[in-house]
Amino acid sequence: MKNLKNLAKKVFAFSIVLLTLFVIPFNNSFADTFYKNEINVKINKDGSADVESIMDFEPSKGTEYYIPIENLGKSEILNYDVSEIIEGKEVPYETLKTWNVKQSREQKAKKAGVVKTKNGYELCFGFGEYQRKTFVLRYRVTNFVKLLKDSDMVYWQFVNKGLNSAPQEVKITISKAEGKFDNSNSKIWAFGNKGKIEFLDGKIVFNSLTGLSSSNYVTILTQINKGEFTSGETINKDFSYYQDLAFKGSDYKKPDTKNKLFKNIMIFVVTPIIVFGAIITILFLRKKKGYSKGDFKGEYYRDIPEKEWWKLSYILENAGFDGNEAIFRAYFLKWIQAKRLIPITEEKGRIFKKEVLALKINEDAPKQFDNKIEEKFYSMVVGASQGDRILQENEFSKYLEDEFKQHRFEELSEELDNLSIDYARKNDFFEKKESGEWTEKYNDRGNEFVARLIKYYNYLKDFSLLSEREISEIKVWKELLIYATLYDVADAVEEQLSKLSPELLNNIDVDLNSFHTGVVYSDVFTNNFVDAYSSNVSNYSDGDGEYSSIGGGGDSFGGGDGGGTR
Repeated sequence: MKNLKNLAKKVFAFSIVLLTLFVIPFNNSFADTFYKNEINVKINKDGSADVESIMDFEPSKGTEYYIPIENLGKSEILNYDVSEIIEGKEVPYETLKTWNVKQSREQKAKKAGVVKTKNGYELCFGFGEYQRKTFVLRYRVTNFVKLLKDSDMVYWQFVNKGLNSAPQEVKITISKAEGKFDNSNSKIWAFGNKGKIEFLDGKIVFNSLTGLSSSNYVTILTQINKGEFTSGETINKDFSYYQDLAFKGSDYKKPDTKNKLFKNIMIFVVTPIIVFGAIITILFLRKKKGYSKGDFKGEYYRDIPEKEWWKLSYILENAGFDGNEAIFRAYFLKWIQAKRLIPITEEKGRIFKKEVLALKINEDAPKQFDNKIEEKFYSMVVGASQGDRILQENEFSKYLEDEFKQHRFEELSEELDNLSIDYARKNDFFEKKESGEWTEKYNDRGNEFVARLIKYYNYLKDFSLLSEREISEIKVWKELLIYATLYDVADAVEEQLSKLSPELLNNIDVDLNSFHTGVVYSDVFTNNFVDAYSSNVSNYSDGDGEYSSIGGGGDSFGGGDGGGTR
């Protein structure tokens, strides 16, 4: 009986422990959920803007919500207040003159305040209970409009990159207190995510098309005719200066309006100077973020840096190599080597026939993929080949005319970058802020890995310096050839291999003809794929409104990096 009582006590105690473990922490263990962010901006005649940000948000951790706003120029944030919508009515929060970040969640509940930082502001409020609520933030931005030499401008980041919970849906509406916006007085572009920007009912309206991730942001650039606003921040620059900054790294292209003589001057005189200056600038900036191609001359690393090479797009691009394009190129080579894609030639044209390269989809090949991204990319290749399962040169161009397929390509590119950034974080390659948030600046461990990538590039680029004995001792030919394609130095490797005897090539299990064919076809079809996307979205740069660009929008005003619960 005594043993039975002891057993009952142990069972009861164990049950209490289970309840403690599985019930109590649940409130803090789930991730925050940001359902929707609707931002309404009214620009006043004096160039200031009244901003209303409506947040449908469910916190699960921390004591407050904060939004960094930096890069302000001569702008200031005034009249900040917060309210909560309860049963259809707005209930205002108490606005404090000073905000104490260190207070408890209960002390901050239903209060709001501003923290001044060395770079700008942090707009803060205490959300109280861990429940889904709708918050309304309002404030005024002075000098929101920038008065340039040739036109006026709004260039503002409305949703930050690096939010610890990015919104699933974003809508931004920009209106004028007097008059309207349309394509007779303005041009508009959007950056940082998959969305659409357009003129609607005298307003500029942006809508996201998919949920944002922590690497996304929302930046809007607007060129406005002179005379629409009476004041703002005066900047002694033309609009083209900011347009170039915004378009850098974007899908947008500036329209070609220059005459032929000017083109020739640019091509033969100015362009070399600009290119040289750009190269120097890029190299300098990359030094700040880590090593880049061209470093470690004469130094070599002889082992495969990472077997899962498809996780390296961001790291490769940051080091001066091709990014996503390199991964696409390597996938084509991989599929050709595995005979999943079979290189062939076809005749094209009714009267003047010419041979074009083509890839035949091998339906009998195993349908095994290393990850979902590879599977999605392969499905796009199959889709572009249409019903005959033969992908010809330039068939991607027709395939990517479809807007939905363009978005699939954008998603694919973004997933590759996110995969690469996650890989860097999991391997502790990036530094962290004091708050614990990741930066994208390499620490010593990250710099060491990038150095290995570059030294392995040097090894493949200088492959002609290897002796036959060194080549015969290589055990990882499959991965080596993939990396030669990633780095775009396959020609150097192939040239050296062509000097070897057939017996040695057979011993090291390298079919030089197949490799050459694979390299040629992977280059051609990757270029077709990327160029087809660029040509199909380039017409969106006229400023009349269309789809946003995932990249670009750099050096904007407002916004910042990070934010969310803390």
